[in-house]
Amino acid sequence: APVSTAPGHQRRGAGRAVVRAVLDAARLRGEPLVLVLGHPEYYPAFGFVPASRFGIRPGFEVPDEAMMALVLDGSVPVPTGTIRYPAAFGV
Repeated sequence: APVSTAPGHQRRGAGRAVVRAVLDAARLRGEPLVLVLGHPEYYPAFGFVPASRFGIRPGFEVPDEAMMALVLDGSVPVPTGTIRYPAAFGV
Protein backbone atom coordinates (compact mmCIF):
# COMPACT_ATOMS: atom_id res chain seq x y z
CA ALA A 1 0.00 0.00 0.00
CA PRO A 2 -0.76 2.52 -1.18
CA VAL A 3 -2.00 1.52 -4.60
CA SER A 4 -2.55 4.42 -6.94
CA THR A 5 -3.74 4.74 -10.52
CA ALA A 6 -3.67 7.85 -12.70
CA PRO A 7 -7.10 9.53 -12.58
CA GLY A 8 -7.78 8.88 -16.26
CA HIS A 9 -7.30 5.15 -15.72
CA GLN A 10 -9.13 4.67 -12.45
CA ARG A 11 -12.07 2.29 -12.07
CA ARG A 12 -10.79 0.04 -14.87
CA GLY A 13 -9.25 -2.67 -12.70
CA ALA A 14 -5.58 -1.67 -12.93
CA GLY A 15 -5.11 -1.31 -9.17
CA ARG A 16 -6.90 -4.58 -8.47
CA ALA A 17 -4.75 -6.32 -11.08
CA VAL A 18 -1.60 -5.05 -9.35
CA VAL A 19 -2.78 -6.23 -5.93
CA ARG A 20 -3.74 -9.65 -7.32
CA ALA A 21 -0.35 -9.97 -9.06
CA VAL A 22 1.52 -9.11 -5.86
CA LEU A 23 -0.54 -11.60 -3.85
CA ASP A 24 0.05 -14.29 -6.48
CA ALA A 25 3.80 -13.57 -6.35
CA ALA A 26 3.75 -13.82 -2.54
CA ARG A 27 2.00 -17.20 -2.77
CA LEU A 28 4.57 -18.44 -5.29
CA ARG A 29 7.37 -17.36 -2.93
CA GLY A 30 5.75 -19.38 -0.16
CA GLU A 31 4.89 -16.37 1.97
CA PRO A 32 2.37 -17.44 4.62
CA LEU A 33 1.03 -13.98 5.50
CA VAL A 34 0.65 -10.52 3.98
CA LEU A 35 0.10 -7.38 6.06
CA VAL A 36 -1.10 -4.09 4.69
CA LEU A 37 -1.81 -0.68 6.16
CA GLY A 38 -4.48 0.53 3.81
CA HIS A 39 -8.01 1.58 3.08
CA PRO A 40 -10.41 -0.60 5.07
CA GLU A 41 -13.02 -0.50 2.32
CA TYR A 42 -10.62 -1.60 -0.45
CA TYR A 43 -8.53 -4.50 0.80
CA PRO A 44 -11.27 -6.75 2.26
CA ALA A 45 -12.29 -7.49 -1.36
CA PHE A 46 -9.03 -9.50 -1.54
CA GLY A 47 -9.70 -11.34 1.71
CA PHE A 48 -7.90 -9.04 4.14
CA VAL A 49 -9.26 -8.73 7.68
CA PRO A 50 -8.11 -6.60 10.62
CA ALA A 51 -4.70 -7.88 11.72
CA SER A 52 -5.79 -7.55 15.34
CA ARG A 53 -7.89 -10.69 14.84
CA PHE A 54 -4.60 -12.57 14.76
CA GLY A 55 -3.00 -10.65 17.63
CA ILE A 56 -0.95 -8.50 15.25
CA ARG A 57 -0.66 -4.76 15.90
CA PRO A 58 1.40 -1.89 14.52
CA GLY A 59 3.90 -0.13 16.77
CA PHE A 60 2.11 3.20 16.28
CA GLU A 61 -1.43 4.50 16.38
CA VAL A 62 -3.66 3.66 13.41
CA PRO A 63 -7.33 2.76 13.22
CA ASP A 64 -7.70 -0.95 13.93
CA GLU A 65 -9.54 -1.57 10.66
CA ALA A 66 -6.69 -0.03 8.60
CA MET A 67 -3.99 -2.57 9.59
CA MET A 68 -5.02 -5.74 7.80
CA ALA A 69 -3.76 -9.28 7.30
CA LEU A 70 -4.30 -11.95 4.69
CA VAL A 71 -3.29 -15.53 5.51
CA LEU A 72 -1.92 -17.17 2.38
CA ASP A 73 -0.98 -20.50 3.93
CA GLY A 74 -3.32 -21.74 6.63
CA SER A 75 -1.01 -24.66 7.45
CA VAL A 76 1.53 -22.30 9.02
CA PRO A 77 0.85 -20.71 12.42
CA VAL A 78 0.19 -16.97 12.13
CA PRO A 79 2.78 -15.00 14.11
CA THR A 80 1.49 -12.55 16.69
CA GLY A 81 2.96 -9.39 18.13
CA THR A 82 3.90 -5.87 17.20
CA ILE A 83 4.96 -4.94 13.68
CA ARG A 84 8.31 -3.16 13.50
CA TYR A 85 8.97 -0.98 10.48
CA PRO A 86 12.53 -0.17 9.33
CA ALA A 87 13.83 3.21 10.53
CA ALA A 88 13.52 4.65 7.01
CA PHE A 89 9.73 4.71 7.45
CA GLY A 90 10.03 7.09 10.40
CA VAL A 91 7.45 5.36 12.57
